[in-house]
Amino acid sequence: MERLHDACGIVGIFARVSGESIDVRRYLTLALTSLQHRGQESAGMAVYLSDGRIASRVGMGKVREVFPDTGTGLPDTHCGIGHVRYSTTGSSCVENAGPFVVGTDPNHYEAIAVAHNGNLVNGPALRAQLPQELLISTTDSEAIALLLLHAGGPSLRERMISIFPQLRGAYSLVILAEGKLFAMRDPWGMRPLCLGRIGENWIIASESCALDRLGASFVREVEPGELITIDEQGVHSEILIRMPRQALCVFEYIYFSDATSRLNDRYVYPVREALGRELAREHPIEADLVVPVPDSSIPAALGYAEASGITYGHAIIKNRYSDRTFIKPDQRLRQLEVDLKFNLVRPKIEGARLVIVDDSIVRGNTMKRLVAALRHYGAKEIHLRSSSPPLRHPCHFGIDIPQEVELVAAGRSVQEVADYIGVDSLGYLSIAGLGRAINSTERNILDDD
Repeated sequence: MERLHDACGIVGIFARVSGESIDVRRYLTLALTSLQHRGQESAGMAVYLSDGRIASRVGMGKVREVFPDTGTGLPDTHCGIGHVRYSTTGSSCVENAGPFVVGTDPNHYEAIAVAHNGNLVNGPALRAQLPQELLISTTDSEAIALLLLHAGGPSLRERMISIFPQLRGAYSLVILAEGKLFAMRDPWGMRPLCLGRIGENWIIASESCALDRLGASFVREVEPGELITIDEQGVHSEILIRMPRQALCVFEYIYFSDATSRLNDRYVYPVREALGRELAREHPIEADLVVPVPDSSIPAALGYAEASGITYGHAIIKNRYSDRTFIKPDQRLRQLEVDLKFNLVRPKIEGARLVIVDDSIVRGNTMKRLVAALRHYGAKEIHLRSSSPPLRHPCHFGIDIPQEVELVAAGRSVQEVADYIGVDSLGYLSIAGLGRAINSTERNILDDD
């Protein structure tokens, strides 16, 4: 339906000279393709050259559109980073596409490339401190790259440590410089980042599904507040700060991450099934069919059906040639695409009492139109269940919820939301139920209440 969406997916690969030979460019393309769900507006790669320069290519569109040559148009390399983007801050244009490369002028010995997932709450203040003539975009990623370029310290590692206290908000970073690959995660661990291995070669990625795509082994998650340096000698780790708790964004479990990924040693798919089971316990109803809104709500709907004993079935079929509604930053485009997004199965709908399970209810506009279509097809009753709590406030850590006024639950009771959408009943999963499903305590769940 109308989705929340995360800012970006990032990946970095370091191929040891002494290790098994791999084509870093092709591997970056494959990894980025597996992270395409994290951003479909733009894609880019940056690769390190032996003379200290960095070659890059960025473009608007999906990975296969920007890199039909699977990256082989870039120079061969032992080290590179990649980025797919959805604009949560900054406009949707090629100037804001990453990775960002700085330090290419003769006054700097080595160039730096940065790919960033998240959002800095003090990004505008940091940008105001930088030489304005150097800024070509409106993104935090460029600000981080320029901060590194102008920071004190003879090595990039020392410069990263020096700017670390200035970065406030959510960030996972992969950085290319000095012939090395660097990675850093914010102290709260709001955005995911993991480390994998392909023989003697190393990969850093937003999600473990990218490792699976490459046939890489999962080593571990990058810890909150950790700085990793990868060079020919291997992986070097240092914890810059430890916070009393972690705050991974709960929507990574609910929607953002691929269902096959793992977060905090839990696979996402069974967590989503558990969300559905908790939802059934909290909001039972007599009905004939549990129906997921495809595709991300399927595990939760299966869990709901299992716990409730109601038959599970597909009455809403996703049109495979229609992109995600929420991936489009223009609301007018979202509305125009709603009617193309789903096909309905009349025999499953006509005369039936339906439980529609969705992972979240954002603006409510798409669901309102879907419910009207289900009524038109003869649904007897429609009961909507959301496997996330109601969204009432914007997020400033890299999720596309720019204004509170856009959220259907803001300023409305549950019954008022149900009336607006046109359903017979509406049930949201509670924060307590969310915590039980994730097998976590409520204090470790990052929400925006």
